[in-house]
Amino acid sequence: MNVHKEIAVTNWEKHPFPQGKPDHPSFGLLLAWWRRLEDDKGERAFLRRAGTLTEVMLSPSFVDLLRTLRNQGYAVSNHNHPLSKIAAIAGLSARIKAPADAGLATRMGTPKATGSTPTFSQLRMRRILACDDIEELYTLLRRALAVLDDKADLADLAATIWNWSPLDDKRPYDPRRRLAYDYYAAAPIKS
Repeated sequence: MNVHKEIAVTNWEKHPFPQGKPDHPSFGLLLAWWRRLEDDKGERAFLRRAGTLTEVMLSPSFVDLLRTLRNQGYAVSNHNHPLSKIAAIAGLSARIKAPADAGLATRMGTPKATGSTPTFSQLRMRRILACDDIEELYTLLRRALAVLDDKADLADLAATIWNWSPLDDKRPYDPRRRLAYDYYAAAPIKS
């Protein structure tokens, strides 16, 4: 007899990767997936080289992450937009070599070790903040991770991508606002 374990998922928990909740169970699933990817060097290399979200979606590891989330009751549909976000999370997570102790934007704004300018220029940060397309965001964040030595906070990265949508001044938890605040709080910007 095949018995399926029912999980109690409340309404706010139906969506994975909420901002500001790094202890949310969906992040544990992502971390476990990332650790499994460490054991499959070929698949990890494939995802690291994937230049588009379509290439990421052709990966068995992407399907594994998608199934894992769905099997735990998370609202990850076959609609193109959520799949693109999961693909971006998978592709960028595969690039992470080591966890970072600070969020992505804070690390981007932190001055370089040998200077007084942010690690990531204001112009590059503005390009990210102005981006509405997930495919373009994926490309920009791949470059950002390369500049940051492929170190990132996995939960922060996943929450940023999952909650990304066209800019809306009325959304109280728009990830762009948090990115901008964190970046400029860390960046030594001269007025």
